[in-house]
Amino acid sequence: MVRAMCDDNGPARGAFSVAASFFNVSRQAISTLYKKIQSNIQELEDNGTANDEDNMFIDSAFVSDIGNRRKGKYKHDRVALKAAIKAMPSNQRRKHRHLSAKVNVPVSTLHKLLKGQHFLKRHSSALKPKLTSTNKHLRALHALEKIDEATINSPTQSMKYRDLFDEVHVDEKCFYVSRDGESYIIVYDEEPPEREVGHKSHITKVMFLCAQARPRKLSNNTWWDGKIGIWPVGYYRAAQRDSVNRPAGTLLFENETIDMDKYRSMMINDVVPAMLNEFPDTEYNKYQQIIIQQDGAPTHVNPWDHEWMQHLTDMGIEEKIKLVTQPANSPDLNINDLGFFNALQSMCYCTTPTNEVDLIEMVTKTFKECPTNKINRIWLSLQTVFNNLIEDYGGNKYKMTRMGKDKLEHKNRLPVVLEVTPMAKYFLNDDLQQGNDDLTLQQG
Repeated sequence: MVRAMCDDNGPARGAFSVAASFFNVSRQAISTLYKKIQSNIQELEDNGTANDEDNMFIDSAFVSDIGNRRKGKYKHDRVALKAAIKAMPSNQRRKHRHLSAKVNVPVSTLHKLLKGQHFLKRHSSALKPKLTSTNKHLRALHALEKIDEATINSPTQSMKYRDLFDEVHVDEKCFYVSRDGESYIIVYDEEPPEREVGHKSHITKVMFLCAQARPRKLSNNTWWDGKIGIWPVGYYRAAQRDSVNRPAGTLLFENETIDMDKYRSMMINDVVPAMLNEFPDTEYNKYQQIIIQQDGAPTHVNPWDHEWMQHLTDMGIEEKIKLVTQPANSPDLNINDLGFFNALQSMCYCTTPTNEVDLIEMVTKTFKECPTNKINRIWLSLQTVFNNLIEDYGGNKYKMTRMGKDKLEHKNRLPVVLEVTPMAKYFLNDDLQQGNDDLTLQQG
């Protein structure tokens, strides 16, 4: 085919590409085979035995070679390999060598399939809470409660979620001075860092209680970052005697176990006063009630706890602040667990504290420096979670929906609220019908 497109100066421009597309091989393969043909023809001419029949024989032989090479491009059949891998339990293919032994394929081949040909991909499996049918039902109801009531039966606009500006999410998180398995980028001839601890199960840590509201743009065209505060669980004390690590009088931090009394004390003495101080006056007076959302940990305060309600009454804010508990086994419904703690932890591990006091300073500084726009994106992601769990009937096996917040924010088109998934109408109709049935039963 290439020789048919030759002139006095050799193959015409594009001849190799045309032949390559016809035989479904690379241009370089056609070029190599053409040179072999020309070399064989030149040998026949030098021997004085070249004729048209010989040329046809040479052409057909090398065309056949192309076909044979194409059929034998992959030593291991991809369809059969894919079926064999899918038939294996996932726990038997965690490492290259495990999978290689099971499917009888070299490790180097599997590495090429993973990195070069995108035939395989690596997946990190996260453990999720096991949900009961009651958990799923309450999760779906929680998402439905976040719908703006003014948009449910509106003829002019679709259903949307509330802006969640009247909520404060509270949760605890442990931060460690260091962690096992850290990765670093070092120069080829550089010595890797050496780190030592007394025992891996006793790495220095501090627990923090964090309260976070949604950032928002105020009427004076400024932004409030929504940061209520983050507090370590424990107390400071001075060292009583000298040590190889510090002199006497050095400020130390003692961790405390957080129980219901400690949690209630921190909520009363730290979280509520910080809310009153940090909330802008215009925002505080704008909402009839501000909701504090906590998870269902056993050490957390019951929303109707007598001491908690008495404290709010003494401050005259018993009608202003409401404490609620999110559905059980639902860390994805609290913005701290959903993404804020991960962002904070990623920033924190860029520093190297050596003790509890340094760790507290690091976490507090990182909390203050966390970008406002990133916190706002997490609150918007929470509304995406609402849609996902409604579509999954309250489950947690959904795949997080991506909406390109970075690009939308760059174009100044990032929405404040999201539209509710159409499937929510079926839940609302079921709840309405259930309510009518209950009313009929009561009247009967």
